[in-house]
Amino acid sequence: MKHLFLVVLGSLLSPQRAHSRANCKPVTSSFCQGLGYTTTAHPTGAPGFNLRETGQIVEAACSPNVAVLMCRVVVPECGSEESSQMKPCRALCEKVKTDCDAALKAKRLLWPTRLRCETLPQSNCVQGQDTSVPETPPASCQTITVSLCRDLPYTETVLPNILGHKTQEAAALEVHQFYPLVKVGCSTHLKTFLCSVYTPECVSGTPRLPCRTVCEHARSGCESLMNRFGFEWPDSLKCDALTTESCEHYGVGSSGGICEPITIPVCQGLSYNQTISPNLLGHTSQREAAGKMSFFNSLVQTMSSVDIRLFVCMVYAPKCLAGEVQRPCRSFCESAKRGCEAVMMAFGVSWPDELQCSSFPEVKCISEDSRPEMLNAEGLLSKLIAGGYSVRGKTLSLKTAHLLLTLMDADKTGDLNVVEVFKLETYVAVLRREYVESYETRTPPSVTQTQMKKALSRREFDLDDTTFRVLWQENRSEDGIDYDEFVAVLTKLQILKERFQAHLLSLPCDCHVASFSFKQFMTSAII
Repeated sequence: MKHLFLVVLGSLLSPQRAHSRANCKPVTSSFCQGLGYTTTAHPTGAPGFNLRETGQIVEAACSPNVAVLMCRVVVPECGSEESSQMKPCRALCEKVKTDCDAALKAKRLLWPTRLRCETLPQSNCVQGQDTSVPETPPASCQTITVSLCRDLPYTETVLPNILGHKTQEAAALEVHQFYPLVKVGCSTHLKTFLCSVYTPECVSGTPRLPCRTVCEHARSGCESLMNRFGFEWPDSLKCDALTTESCEHYGVGSSGGICEPITIPVCQGLSYNQTISPNLLGHTSQREAAGKMSFFNSLVQTMSSVDIRLFVCMVYAPKCLAGEVQRPCRSFCESAKRGCEAVMMAFGVSWPDELQCSSFPEVKCISEDSRPEMLNAEGLLSKLIAGGYSVRGKTLSLKTAHLLLTLMDADKTGDLNVVEVFKLETYVAVLRREYVESYETRTPPSVTQTQMKKALSRREFDLDDTTFRVLWQENRSEDGIDYDEFVAVLTKLQILKERFQAHLLSLPCDCHVASFSFKQFMTSAII
């Protein structure tokens, strides 16, 4: 097994594959995105140029093609020294310089002394983004097919990625070789980082850039393992070539902390599902924390109060929100202590010194009676949109969000807590994947009448032909049923099904139940 890991890891980092693009680095400067190329030999600026000052000139927006000129000179396309066709034209340079003269003086910015227009070519060059650069259709989002990255919070990507892969097949061939490292779990952030590089999230047709902080966490967790087998972290994934501009989207807080899913079994299924390391006791990983809290496992199982379980987990696997740790209140500690101290004494042990309640805060903390964050239909819809539960830019409607809320609102409060939201997101993700994989290939994308019948049959929604026709006519558009209506119809039927089953359960056991079938119930509800 060890030999197999070495072989696979060796092929992963072989010079032919991992360093084939060693001289080309990702273009990470935000002001140089969307210019027709994604790699450069000078990610921090060509010799003699200051990248920060260049960014200030571009952001001045003093000429329509100022970004084309400045970026192709200061952050040139990889290989530009060998091909004049990738250099900006002399006429473009002169035009931008004339346009920007007054604006740069007003902002007290200087034209780069090394940028002399007369040194640029007059032909076989880039005249501007709208003229000489071949016009290409805008990139479109595509469903992720790379197996390693199919269970991410987002489901759509866009290519090329920052390594220059133009197809998911090419990206999959390279990223799959990292699978042994992901499998051994050397870092909980490795998979997130790799997928952000190879299958970046598609945001309005644009790839979201990887985060330097996530890269650093992944590298710190896995590099020692790689070094043990004689390998280095690949040059193509150097963290210092990345930006921190997109880090907030990966749950990175202002202090550099990153939220991660809870893996400690006893702490799963609580009102939160994201934690952060190190925890409140200094444990640097969930694996270490799980080992240290082994005593509490048996204690939690013997206690009927939820306070002890929630409190202990908030210490060993603290709640993480936007990369920041959330601490339990002193009053919460005292309540948990009162609830289990007698049982602990029966075991002959006392309350641990490291959990002394005086060490916990009294304000800006989580108390035992804190109501979990709740979402109404409007907040739920915003969360689904932010979470990428749309299809090619088309989001679910507020009407559908109300149906989803009704389906998942078990306590009938009119809003959802974090556990209910998590279940809802899983439900929507399944429907979205079915729609994308089975119905998105039509032009325009939609569900046909035959496909809808099959989808209902798989879910045991027993409708007669007349009822189905009414349902179809009420929800179809010109070309069929679109994504939003697909989710709405299935959710509406699921609500009816659960209400019918709940009604049967509420009937007294000695009553005579007429032969009123589920099919008849659905017919009466729909027609």
